[in-house]
Formats: sequence, structure tokens, C-alpha cells
Amino acid sequence: MIAHRQHQRISKTNNQTHNNTTRLIIMTIFHIVLFKFKDELSKEVIQQASEGMVTLEAKLLHPQTKKPYVRNRMGGINNSPEGRARGFTHGYICEFDNEEDRTYYLEGDPAHIEWVQYVKPFIADALVVDFVPGVHV
Repeated sequence: MIAHRQHQRISKTNNQTHNNTTRLIIMTIFHIVLFKFKDELSKEVIQQASEGMVTLEAKLLHPQTKKPYVRNRMGGINNSPEGRARGFTHGYICEFDNEEDRTYYLEGDPAHIEWVQYVKPFIADALVVDFVPGVHV
């Protein structure tokens, strides 16, 4: 679902009412990353790498506005009681206002690219899923 917010403008001309509706399209994208850290890593290394993902937010600035462009960013260790994590131990979620911001994050943001290069040697496996809420087909 692409969320729609409607703004209505009512104007009266010659005693007739015209209802002009403008749609403002908001397309939130959620970017979900799951990690399996390598078995031989110490808890300290995993802690540092995981916290680095979350605290990276302060460095993620839009190239033109120089303001933060990731709406929400969070993550932590898996604590699901279902036993279906398939070895993935940590999960992270980022929320973007649009595809352009997500693309910049993945392909152009130097802070994110640097962090990815730092953490790659620690990762045994990763799973990434992006979605727009309500879009099912």
C-alpha cells in the first residue's frame, strides 16, 4: 500500500462548489537486514560491530541538505522464542521516505559504505528484505 493523504480544497465560483482533491503520495520503505556473525568472534567484537550499525545514524546525512535522511534505524540481538531464526543472530531495520534515499544509503553514502566494508569480515551470512507497507503483489 502506498499511503495516501488527501488534502481538499473547496472553492466557490458562481454559486457552485468545486471539490478539488490533491493526493500526496508517501512511500515509506523498510530495509531489514539479518546477520549471522561468524562463530569464532568474541562477544566484544560482535557488540562493537552491532552497535556500530545502530550508531551509524549520526553520520548518515543527505548529500544536499546535510541533514539526517534515514527516518528510523534500530537493531539488536534475536530474542524470538519461535526457534526459526535459522542461525541469524541480529536484526536491523532502517526506514526511508523514498527510493532515492534508500538508493543513496546503499550505493552512495560514504559512512554506510565504510561500515559495510568494516563489518563484512565478521559476517557468515546475511539476509536482506525491503518492503513498502501494504504492497503484497
